[in-house]
Amino acid sequence: MLTSQHIELEQSILGTMFVNPGLIPKANENIKKYMFQVENHSMIYEGIIKMADDKKEIDLINFLENYKEIIKLMGGVSYVSEVYSCSSTDVAFETKLELLIKAYKKRIVLNLCSHVSDEMTIEDMENKLSNTLINLYNCTLKKDLNIEDIYDNYLKNLYEINKDMGVKSGLTKIDDVLGNFRRGRLITVFARSGVGKSIFSIQVAKNMALSGHNVIYGSAEMSEDEVLNRMAASQFNIDNNRFEKDLLTDEEKDKVSEFCSKLLSSMLYISTETSIDKFINEIKVYKLKNNLDIIFLDYINKYVDPSSSAKLTEKLGEITSRLKTLAIEENICVVLVAQANRNVDRNNGEVYEILTEADIQDSARIEQDSDQIIGLYRDKRFDDRAYKDNKFREGKVDYDSKDAKENPNCINAIILKNRHGGRGIKALRWDGNICKISNM
Repeated sequence: MLTSQHIELEQSILGTMFVNPGLIPKANENIKKYMFQVENHSMIYEGIIKMADDKKEIDLINFLENYKEIIKLMGGVSYVSEVYSCSSTDVAFETKLELLIKAYKKRIVLNLCSHVSDEMTIEDMENKLSNTLINLYNCTLKKDLNIEDIYDNYLKNLYEINKDMGVKSGLTKIDDVLGNFRRGRLITVFARSGVGKSIFSIQVAKNMALSGHNVIYGSAEMSEDEVLNRMAASQFNIDNNRFEKDLLTDEEKDKVSEFCSKLLSSMLYISTETSIDKFINEIKVYKLKNNLDIIFLDYINKYVDPSSSAKLTEKLGEITSRLKTLAIEENICVVLVAQANRNVDRNNGEVYEILTEADIQDSARIEQDSDQIIGLYRDKRFDDRAYKDNKFREGKVDYDSKDAKENPNCINAIILKNRHGGRGIKALRWDGNICKISNM
């Protein structure tokens, strides 16, 4: 039976989606168009989802214009306008989605009861029950179970000439061994403090954005300005301290301004959100409005919920599991920056021992969930000018070497795990003062 309360529930869900399009991903994940009991509402919901998929701005005027040919089937202009005005708070939205799902499940069961009679055979009853259970289970699926689509999509990709081969980082040796940064993968980059993991991830994010890819950079340690300072320092070979001390010339500022315009046109988004739930929501809203290729999360420990009583390993594991799921479901690449264990600095009494995957801080789940793991290594003692000069006099510095233990201008990227290729150590050029890592 259709009640006035249920009609208001459906109107409220649709009205809230109109007013706050950021909630559309949440609705799309949880409810299907056939869960609406009112046919008009089902059509309106389908229309909103389609506009979101097409990256169209969603408001009343655009909706009415977009569907002017079929607006009468949705109840007419006045009715759609009425639905638009029926929004509720964001907090209540998720609860209302749950109420809609429960109401749909209840209708399914009641429908079964009304269609079962003594005249039916056991086989017919079993078929009715089986179909009802399938419909109930489908309520929990984010997408309909369609086996044919799996093979159709696979074969389509197999024969596609210009297929997606992933995003290039601009660091040729890394791209070659990883096969580029591919959609659906979780890639972990880790190093001990001060080695350059943030510089590496910012460099790669900048390279990708300037190549025309849509990038989100999540920084829980630096402000947006600090991230942009490092990107600009790397781009123009300017010492980062000159940004921090406001020592740029007018000419340099003009170059940076033009550089920022390029990043803006490429839709590079920098997030400083430290709640993993809110950060994931930002990602979904961005993807709703734009295409999205890759996200960076720098670094994982900063996204841990401090109020949780769980062990740190469990907290980190929950985050990496969610990020891996996000990579697959949203068809994006996720790059996770992690910290090396503090005791790695004391391994075997050697201060600068090269890393292994076991050295990722609280690593069990991070290692398990990651498709590929890159450990970064360089000898930080070379940052001390006196130490470097002393080693040079001893003949222990080789600026042509591809070993970071010998070359102060080298950082080694160690491919520790690679489900899709080989491993090995790749040498990259290190210019820490300008926040730059490049090919060598």
